[in-house]
Amino acid sequence: MNFIGLGIACIAMAIAALSEGLAVSKAMESIGRNPNSAKDVRTTMIIGVGLIESIAIYILVVAILMAFVI
Repeated sequence: MNFIGLGIACIAMAIAALSEGLAVSKAMESIGRNPNSAKDVRTTMIIGVGLIESIAIYILVVAILMAFVI
C-alpha cells in the first residue's frame, strides 16, 4: 500500500516540475514579446515558481514520511 502512495507522490513531483518549466517558458516568451515589461514579469514569475517549489517540497516531505515512518 505504501508503494501506491509513493507512486502518487512521484507523479505529483513530476507535475510540479512540469508546471515550473511551463511557467518559466511562458515568462521568457512574454519578455521576448515585450522587453519593457521584463521587470514585472520576472518578479511575478519568481514568486510563482517559489510557490510551486514549496508545493513540491511538501510533496517530498510526505513521500519521505511515507517511505520511512509509516
